[in-house]
This record gives sequence, structure tokens and C-alpha cells, in this order.
Amino acid sequence: MRNSLTLGLLTALLGWCSTAAAVETLQPNDALICQDDPVKLDPARFLRALSLDLRGHPPSMSEIESLDGVELDAPLPDALIESWLDEAAFVNQVVRRHRSFFWNNLQTVDFLNRSKQLGVRSDIYWNNVRSRMFRTGSRDQVLCFDEPAQFDADGYPITRQDENGYNREGWVEVAPYWAPDTTVKVCAFDAQERRYSSNGTDCAGRGGGNRMDCGCGPNLRWCAPNQVTRQVLRSLGNSLERLIESVIAGDQDYLQLFESRAGFVDGPLVHYYRHLSGSTDVQSTPSPVTANLLPDIPYTDNTWHQIELPSAHAGVLTHPAYLLRFQTNRARAGRFYEAFLCAPFVPPSGGLPAASEESARNPDLQERAGCKYCHAQLEPAAAHWGRWTEVGVGFLDPNRYPALHSECRACAMGQGNCNAFCRSNYLTRALSEDERPYLGMLKAYAFRRDSHMHHVEQGPKLLARKATAENQLPVCVARQTAEWLMGRSTTEADKAWIADLATAFVQSGYQYKQLVKAVVTSAQYRRVQ
Repeated sequence: MRNSLTLGLLTALLGWCSTAAAVETLQPNDALICQDDPVKLDPARFLRALSLDLRGHPPSMSEIESLDGVELDAPLPDALIESWLDEAAFVNQVVRRHRSFFWNNLQTVDFLNRSKQLGVRSDIYWNNVRSRMFRTGSRDQVLCFDEPAQFDADGYPITRQDENGYNREGWVEVAPYWAPDTTVKVCAFDAQERRYSSNGTDCAGRGGGNRMDCGCGPNLRWCAPNQVTRQVLRSLGNSLERLIESVIAGDQDYLQLFESRAGFVDGPLVHYYRHLSGSTDVQSTPSPVTANLLPDIPYTDNTWHQIELPSAHAGVLTHPAYLLRFQTNRARAGRFYEAFLCAPFVPPSGGLPAASEESARNPDLQERAGCKYCHAQLEPAAAHWGRWTEVGVGFLDPNRYPALHSECRACAMGQGNCNAFCRSNYLTRALSEDERPYLGMLKAYAFRRDSHMHHVEQGPKLLARKATAENQLPVCVARQTAEWLMGRSTTEADKAWIADLATAFVQSGYQYKQLVKAVVTSAQYRRVQ
């Protein structure tokens, strides 16, 4: 009898079967056909569907045999489901699911400034952009001579003219930080190690790219070849996943995704924060991770180290991977609303009304006709990221960047010229009378209502907490989780069930594993749609 049942279970598993994630295919005349009642998955098919959903692979032979004696309509043993929820494979499934929320593949981000990029030609490392300054004084990009470099008494590379009249130097051998046990040839101008140029420019930053007496620093630490840039971006994306993993595997409440101060770094990220953050095309300064928080590890260390970040950090919502994927504060708020509140910003079905000429000139999108349909809510939400730089990951610390800067206000009112600091971070020009009250204020405060001013200082944590208190976040997470596991969109008929799931989720202390268990043990999940 045992062998017969096991054979029957195997036949069911290997034959064609609809999983719990099957989606009903609608035909044009479905409304005219009497539909059969939904069929519950038998234990064998339920076991297969559950294992694929929770672990990403079919059940083992011993797990199949464990169902011998289980009635056809009986639930699976609690102990089996609980054990699967504790497996690393389940955590991996949850991490994969959340990739669709955060889009944390950053390989397309234009990251490192071109003056800090290293290429290779004829086995010699060089920067082709700066070669025009070093060697030609023209648009031509010329490599150094393939010979050892010579230096004058002050340590500057000695050049000589080639047949085209270009002044070229030789190369030096360097042990690069990305492969410290090897040596590579590097054009001598690119390999210069001094920290400051003759006029005081910091050679480690982007400004060093415009100075002939600046190079890539000791062991080339201020520059990167393509493989290093790709690895740093890959590590930034992976570190976000380590945060998700720590919350789920550690049985922390789900809200820690938006509250946690845990950071995860490996060698490439430590090197980026220490040496490359001032050399990017995205605004990485002021750095959100100060050097004193970082472990003392080399670039080649590929293990993950957990650190505690400053209090302004808000889990994934201020993670560099999130900030770089969604580079404006409106985009950051919009993604949060769509992924975790199930409330995307979309126009009404009938379209937006045409704006009057007067309204179309209103710089405040919260009031402009048509725009206000979304922006009356989007602008206050976006303000929660007001202290995180757009097109970048920098954090504008209130101690250095006060809400109202007296010097920036003075220059904005015509008392002198505004410097780059004021122009970059504060409102220094009013394009209309409506903007004048905000002159000298941090840009994130422009057009903020009095009731929304605290959004900038409280940060994204406040947004997540408010959405939780209003039950919008728990309901959306319950709905998104159910749709993921069932492989179909929920309908009006599921509304009461989703509300019950959300209530249980809150009562469990936002335990995500318990929410998943509630979904997969429900009648809705077990039915073949």
C-alpha cells in the first residue's frame, strides 16, 4: 500500500499539473458558461507547488514519502511548512521577490567620472581623457611611451617629443589595489601619488582630474578600471539584498526593511567609501558612511561585514542602491508608493483637465491644474528624501546644511554672489514671486506647507511609519505577497481575505514568515484556478 501510494504521488508530481500559481485563462464567452467549482490541490500536487514557491525547487524523495497516509483533502503538516520557511532557500526566494521592488541591478548607472577611469592599451594602464592634457594639448588621445619613465629632481615625469611633436613620458610599475600581489605598467602621469596639487586641489577628488600634477594616488587608489567599477556597482546592489536577507533570516519584523540601520560592506565597498566616493559622476559626498564606521579590510576581501549606520538611515529607503536606481526624490517616493502602498501615481481614466494660462505658469506643482492631481500628494512624500542628494547618495547633515542658511539667503537677496555651495544646495534664485519666501532655504523646503516641513528632517522613516499606522502598508504587503505566491492578481472577491491577512500580519508583529504561511495554508492558495 505504501509503495502504491508513493508511486501515485510520484505520478502526480511528474505528470502534467497546475500549480497553485496557475492563472485562469479567460475566453470571450466565459460569462455564458457554467464554471465548475474550483478543485483543491491533492497533497502531492500541493507539496510540489509549495516547494517550488517557497524554495524554488521540487520536494525531495523523503519529503514525498512523508505524505504517505495523508488524506486527499488534509492540510500538510505544520512542521514541514515551518521547516521550509526556516531554510536558506526560502530566504533566497524572498530576496529574489524583492528585486522586483528595488531594481537593484546598477550596471547601467553612469558612475565613475571619466577623469578617474583607467583603460588598458598594449598592457599599459592609462586615462585616455586626461592624456590630452598630459601629452598632446589637443583632442588627440595618446598613450605614453612603452619604456620605463624618468623623473626630474622634484619627482615629475620627464617627457620627450615623439614624431608628431607630442610630449610623452614612460611608464612605472605599480601594485594595484585590486590585485596587490601583481604589478602592472601605468603611464607615469597617471601613476602620480601626491595628495594635493601645487594650487591645493585635492587629487583624490574630481577636481584632481583637471590638474596635471595629480594622478591616481598610491596603488592607483583614486582611479578604477572597468572591472572595478562594475564590481563596486554589483556590491552596492548585493549589499541591499544582504539587508533584506538579514531581516527575513533573522525573523525581524518586516518594518525593519524601512527602519534598520544595519549596513553591509565588502572590500570593494569599503574602498569606494574611502577612496572613490569623491570621484563619481553621481553625488557621493557628503558620504552617508563615514570612514570611522568601516572595517579595515582590503579591496580583495569579498566577505560581508555588518556595520551600524547613523540614525538618519532608513533601511532600504536610504540605501545607496535604492538612491542610485531612483535618482530623484519624486522617483523614490513614487517607487515606495507603488511597491509598498499599492498606490501608483497615475492620471484618472478620463485624463487631466487642461490648465489655464495662469495656472500653467504656477511653479508650485501642488497647485498647478492637472499636475496637482498627483503632486499634491507626491511633493510632500518626496520631501522625506530632502536630505539625501538627488542623482547621488550623499547625506546633507543638518549640522552642516541647516534648513535656512544665512549666507545663502543673503547672496540670494542680492548681497554678493552665491558660491557653489549655496547654488548646489539652497534656493538662490526666485523665478516667481511665489518662490521668494524660500530663498536661502534648502531646496527640499521649496513650496513645502508648514504641516510638511518636518518631512525633510524626519526622513523616509516617517513616511513608512505613517503608512503603517494608516494600515496602507500592511494591506499592500499582504496583497503583494498573496499575488506573488498564487501567481495571479487578487480580485474584489479576495478583498476580505486580504484584509484578514493584513490583520494577522499586524498582530504577529509584522512577521513575514507568518504572513507567507497564512497565504500558503489558505483555501485560496490550494485551489486550482
